[in-house]
Amino acid sequence: MAKLLSKSVFCLALVAAVATAGPATPTAAAKAAFDRGEKALEAGNFDQAVTAYGDALKATPGYAAALNGLGSALFKLSKRDEALAQFRAATEADPAFKLAWFNLGFASRKMQQFAEAAKAYERYTALDPADPDGFYGLGESYRQSNQPEKAIAAYETYVKKEARPTEQKYVDRAKDYISQLRSASAKPPEAAPAATPASAPTTAPTTTITLTPTATPAGQPVPAADPLPSLAARKMKEGDQFMAEKKYREASFSYQDAVNADPSSVEALFKLGNAFAILGYFSQAIDKWTQVANLTSDPAIKKSAQDNVTRAQQKLAQAGGGSPQEAGRPPGTGPIADSTRAQARQAYEQGVQLIGQRRFGDALASLNQCLQLEPALAVGYIARGSTLIGLRRFAEAAIDYQYALKLEPNLSAPLYGLAEAYKGMNRVDDARQYYQRYVVSAAPDVRADLQSDARSKLDQLR
Repeated sequence: MAKLLSKSVFCLALVAAVATAGPATPTAAAKAAFDRGEKALEAGNFDQAVTAYGDALKATPGYAAALNGLGSALFKLSKRDEALAQFRAATEADPAFKLAWFNLGFASRKMQQFAEAAKAYERYTALDPADPDGFYGLGESYRQSNQPEKAIAAYETYVKKEARPTEQKYVDRAKDYISQLRSASAKPPEAAPAATPASAPTTAPTTTITLTPTATPAGQPVPAADPLPSLAARKMKEGDQFMAEKKYREASFSYQDAVNADPSSVEALFKLGNAFAILGYFSQAIDKWTQVANLTSDPAIKKSAQDNVTRAQQKLAQAGGGSPQEAGRPPGTGPIADSTRAQARQAYEQGVQLIGQRRFGDALASLNQCLQLEPALAVGYIARGSTLIGLRRFAEAAIDYQYALKLEPNLSAPLYGLAEAYKGMNRVDDARQYYQRYVVSAAPDVRADLQSDARSKLDQLR
């Protein structure tokens, strides 16, 4: 939507107009620095804008307009995690600052954090009920956080309020969503679709990229990480969006992330089975639906899973041998185009460089891209785990390190990473265990300096 973008982090004209309202009264120096930031941002000089807004905040801490402007500049620089933190700070500094709430909602939605987006849009629409854009964003957030009734109400409000001729395509889109949501709520849940062959996803590296530490000695059991239902739910919604767009390969990656986050989630396993089946990975689909049948206590879900297993077995028999699917290999172990591998390596190397510069938000974006291109790249998960630790998202980091161990159990780097993640979560016993395993590891990627560091941290934790 034109106004949606103009009110979001992408237009500073409105920031300048609204941002001066806030409980912290800026000094003359802060106001001058803020004005410099506005001009720099409007001119596309985002690094200069970050510096100027920072100067404004040094002069007047808690200056809501400067916090919001800083978030806008960081978002434009693709530093989305940092931007989100600034938008949150702006709403805390001035709870009546409408634009900060809108930007928080917009940025959260773009980052697939739909629950937070909905809360921000709820606040914005309460502060400015005349603006239709807030209700469109609210409808989108509700829809993607699986709150259909609220989504319908928000979209209907948007349709009533939107009178601009330039925005009629969004009115049509909102009406379509209303129709879809009503249709979905009017009929019982469908069984998973029958598997239909499609081209197998190409992934899996044949070369190894060396990264920093972590791993498990071969043959040792890998303890499961604690379930993260909220992360699993977010990844499932992301997968649902990809499925709606017929991006089945991308959907399988998101659903796999959901299962990694919460291995006991029946919904995540069922949806991952659906995606595998559509991609022609019948053995994997059978495995996931069998897990569903064993886990669920719902007779209808169990029957649906069992029916899908039967259909997939038929498809598997028809497919014959020789394919990665028939061989029971996960996505990522099939052939991968050289051009795709080159792109993945480039994204990986860029991510590692950004970690070294402590630009963790940027690194996360690069490594997400790397793993979409090459989802079986163990060192990609290790690097992303390091990034998540830098962002203090320790539980998510542990999930990535655990998955790296499943892919490459002879590495040592995930061991050190898990120790750091558990230490960050204050799980001292688990951290101690992984530091110890790293100290005694003889894996080819183990580093003497990190073994020394692990020994020192063991002493501290005793």
